[in-house]
Amino acid sequence: MSIDKFINISSSFKNSLTEYYNNDILNDIINNIYEVNFSNLTHALPKSSNSTEETALKHLKDAYKLGNLVLVLGAGVSVNYKIPTWDSLLQRLLVKTIEKESSSALLISKLFSKVFNPSPLVAGRYLQTYYNEKDQKDKNRFEREVQKALYETYDESAQSKVVDEIIKLCLAPGTSPNLDSIITYNYDDIIERLLVDKNIDMPFQSVYGQSIDTTKSYLKIFHVHGFLPKDIRINDDNRITLGEFVYHEQYSNVYSWNNIVQINKFRDKVCLFIGTSLSDPNIRRLLDISNSRKKQKKYHYIFKKKIDKAWLIDRINIIFSQNPEIYDEEVKKKLLLDETIEFLIKYNNRYEEKDSESLGVKTVWINDYDNDISNMLQKIRM
Repeated sequence: MSIDKFINISSSFKNSLTEYYNNDILNDIINNIYEVNFSNLTHALPKSSNSTEETALKHLKDAYKLGNLVLVLGAGVSVNYKIPTWDSLLQRLLVKTIEKESSSALLISKLFSKVFNPSPLVAGRYLQTYYNEKDQKDKNRFEREVQKALYETYDESAQSKVVDEIIKLCLAPGTSPNLDSIITYNYDDIIERLLVDKNIDMPFQSVYGQSIDTTKSYLKIFHVHGFLPKDIRINDDNRITLGEFVYHEQYSNVYSWNNIVQINKFRDKVCLFIGTSLSDPNIRRLLDISNSRKKQKKYHYIFKKKIDKAWLIDRINIIFSQNPEIYDEEVKKKLLLDETIEFLIKYNNRYEEKDSESLGVKTVWINDYDNDISNMLQKIRM
């Protein structure tokens, strides 16, 4: 069997892990699985384009010392504080559109999200329209509802090694921070609250709108998707990117303040992506734009957790259990052999590495989110 044929099968197989299970895919695998030579296939894969920890550390450390390092933060950094993920936030908001304070509404909204898997942008548009129509006199009603849902389960006593190290990176010695800035796609104010709680004289500034005047000597924390602090009354400046209305506006206007911030940082600085993926179409577009404007070739870095073997085996078992009419014990054994599992993981890694590299971002694979990332951040500042 040719590498092209197997890659087509593997790609379909990978998609079937998260989409509807397709009997044609399984039949194709069954008909060809015994012919697979994984040694030959591995040699035919694209060369790995990930970054070793040592290489990434050297470049990140140099950027930090020169004041050129930017941290780009996603929802993963807030998880320990029980701030909801994107999907969980949408579920909380959908509950309120059905029936307030109801466990049955929570169950229905979870079922709705699981069965129909609505696009986050479409769900955001629906919610924004719902609250705008519900209270036309209050133009900030939507953002206030999101603010409430965001901090509903917030645990201010929680601990996070990653966030602790991020705070320490913000507290570099000298009259100005060695960190250039922080870009965050999160609405929450966890980083700001912890900087204040540490009671250390560290000048910083949250930037979340074009009308905000920035102070040159302050560390900037750019909330490019909007900012909803826990204890602050929401106003027109707290507009968030959740529904399609604002997303389309940002997408079409490359000169909006948040797009300009990202393009400039992606072009001129070294960025480290933590707790976020590179799946957002607008982020990918801005990385492409910045790459085309770079004066010299240099990479950003992203931490990605390695696929767990047990998780992959579980996914394969689910596929076969839901397709009993073509269940074959011998085929299952072949698919669950170490060499098959190892190849699927390796193929997925190369696929993700090449995608990230095309955006100017090198992948650093990690085993443990909290420990591995916090250790790396500690080494950057030491």
